[in-house]
Amino acid sequence: MQRHLTIPGAYLAGLLALPMTAWSAEPSATATDDVLQKMQTINAQYAELLDKMDNIDERRERLKKLMQAADEPKQTSPAAKPRATTHSAAVAQIATPREPMPQPVEVASERKQQLEAQNQSVPELPRISDDVGGVLSPRGRLTIEPSVGFTYSSVNRVAVEGFTILPALLVGIIDVVEADRDSYSARLTGRYGITNRFEAELSGSWVYRDDATRSREFLTGAVEDSVFKAQGQGLGDLELGLRYQFKRRKPTSPFLVGNLRIKSTTGTDPFEISSMSTLAGQPQFSRELPTGSGFWSINPSLTFIYPSDPVVFFGSVGYLWTLEDDKGMSIDDDGNILGFGRVDPGDAYRASFGLGIGLNERSSFSISYSLDQFTRTRIETASNPSIAGSDVTIGKLLLGYSLRLNDGTPLNLAVGIGTTDDAPDTDVTFRMPFSFGD
Repeated sequence: MQRHLTIPGAYLAGLLALPMTAWSAEPSATATDDVLQKMQTINAQYAELLDKMDNIDERRERLKKLMQAADEPKQTSPAAKPRATTHSAAVAQIATPREPMPQPVEVASERKQQLEAQNQSVPELPRISDDVGGVLSPRGRLTIEPSVGFTYSSVNRVAVEGFTILPALLVGIIDVVEADRDSYSARLTGRYGITNRFEAELSGSWVYRDDATRSREFLTGAVEDSVFKAQGQGLGDLELGLRYQFKRRKPTSPFLVGNLRIKSTTGTDPFEISSMSTLAGQPQFSRELPTGSGFWSINPSLTFIYPSDPVVFFGSVGYLWTLEDDKGMSIDDDGNILGFGRVDPGDAYRASFGLGIGLNERSSFSISYSLDQFTRTRIETASNPSIAGSDVTIGKLLLGYSLRLNDGTPLNLAVGIGTTDDAPDTDVTFRMPFSFGD
C-alpha cells in the first residue's frame, strides 16, 4: 500500500532556506553534513510511520474478517476461488503469502458460542418446589415471596390381636383406626442475588395442624366410634438455602444449578409433646401436634434444565441428610428405661423429573414427578433399634401453573397428588413473589 505524507509549507520552506542560507554565507562542510543527516533521519521516521500504518490497516482488515466469519460462518469451496487469467496475475498470486484463516475463524466462533451460552439466563418455570422453578435473582435484587399452602392426608390402619382357627374364623380383637390430617401453612421467603449466578434464601413459616382420629374395636361389643382430636400451631422450622448456576460451555448444554438447603429445629419437637394410649392395640395419640421435625437436616441437590423449543425439560437429584439427636433417656426406680435416647430418623434419596411448556407470553404450565426413598429410623431404647416399616417411599405427581400480570409480577400455583401409600393425598401451594432492586 502506497502512502503520501503531506509536509507543511512553512516547514518545507525552512528546509530549503537552510542550504541557500548556508551557501550564501559559505558554510563549512560540517554544517552541510548535519543538515543532510537530519533529512535522512526524517525520511527514516517517515518510512517507519508508513510501515506502522500499513500494519494497523492489515490488522483492522483481519479483525473485520474474523467478526464477519463469527457472525455468519461460511466455508468457501476451492472451486469458488477466482483463477488468475494473466501471467502477471498468476505470478502475483504465487508470490503473495496466504494467511491461515480457518483456524482463527473456528476459535472465534467457538469463543462466541461460549459467551452466548454463559450470558443466557435460566428459562423461567413455575415454582413447584424449593429446587425446581423460578429464576435466580440478579446481583443486588431482593425478592420477597409470600405463600400459603394446604396439605391433606388420610391414613387407615387395621390392627389384629388374636389367632385364626379357620381361614374365615378369627378369635381376638380387630382394631380399625382412621386418621384425617389437615395442615395449613403461611410462609415468607426472602431471596437475594449476591452475584448474577449466586443466590441466598431465608424462609420461615407459621403452621397450623388439625388431626381427627376415629377408631372402633370390633368383636368387643363397641357400637360407636371413638374420636380423638388434636391441634397444634406455631412457628415452623426455619430454612436457609443457597443456589449457584454453573457456567455453560455451549448453547446446547443444559443449565446446571447447585442447591444447598439447611433446616433448623425452631418448630415444636415431636419428642417433647406428651401422648396418651387408648384401645387394645395401644396406639399413641399426641395431646398437641408438633409444628417442626425436631432434627437438623442438610439437603444438597443438583438441578438440570434443558430448553428444547417449545418445551423445557428439567429434573433434580439430591440427598437428604438428617442429623441424629439425643432425645433424652432415664431409668426409673424399678430399672425401667424411659425415653428414646439417641434417635436417627433416617436419610432420604431424592429425584424428580418433568417438563414445562409456555402457553403464551404470560403463562406457562409444567408437569413433573418426584420420588423420595427414606431409610429406616433407629431408636436407641427400642427392643429392636431399627424400626420396621419406617423405610417409606413418598411419590408425588406435581402440576404447576404460572401467570405473569401486566406489571410483570408472576403468580405460581402448584398442586401435588400422592401416588404412594405413605405420601400425602394432596397438597396445594400458591406463591406470589415481589422483586425490589435492579
